Amino acid sequence: MTPDLQRLRVLVAEDEFFVANDIALWLEQAGATIIGPTPTVKETLNSLAQAVDVQVAVLDINLNGELIFPVADELARRSVPVIFFSGYDDMNVPERFRAVARVSKCSASSDLVSAVFEQHLLSLSNLAPLYTGVTDQSVSELIPALRFRARLLMVGAPAKAADRLVERTLERAIALAGTRDRSQSLDAWLHELIAAIHTENPYGPH
Repeated sequence: MTPDLQRLRVLVAEDEFFVANDIALWLEQAGATIIGPTPTVKETLNSLAQAVDVQVAVLDINLNGELIFPVADELARRSVPVIFFSGYDDMNVPERFRAVARVSKCSASSDLVSAVFEQHLLSLSNLAPLYTGVTDQSVSELIPALRFRARLLMVGAPAKAADRLVERTLERAIALAGTRDRSQSLDAWLHELIAAIHTENPYGPH
């Protein structure tokens, strides 16, 4: 089961018509709202100028012979996470983009949807806390403990059911991120969420 993208606003830049349509379809089916797709760097910058609430961007590295890096620079300025979705797996990128997530065009649709979900969740976890005494860990560091908690809550249930409880917790975290009390650690908040979701419906909607 792919993650629910909760109407996440995703900018898509891709110059191949059918690939662009596929990306938009995959993400819309997962619940995202698409900005674009746009086939050139200029059109993507124009689209970005009019969209103040982009939350994640999926960018082909090469748009009709132009490199996408001016767009990636603007997104970095806005602290918007970027995923390079490209056939240029071995292409050298500027040092400033070496840590950017990459998904190959040969990957399955679920890989791209999961990457978008993970990048958004990581961007939420990396927001500076309001109180300087609290330092959040990254979400990826907290997932093993959440999986262990899910198995304790669902003793005797299949492992897949416990993992689905973790997934539902992360989806709820995205939906409620704006309401979180930032004086509380991300770890404690996620564990409160997983316990509440288990109490509401241990196995999720049928």
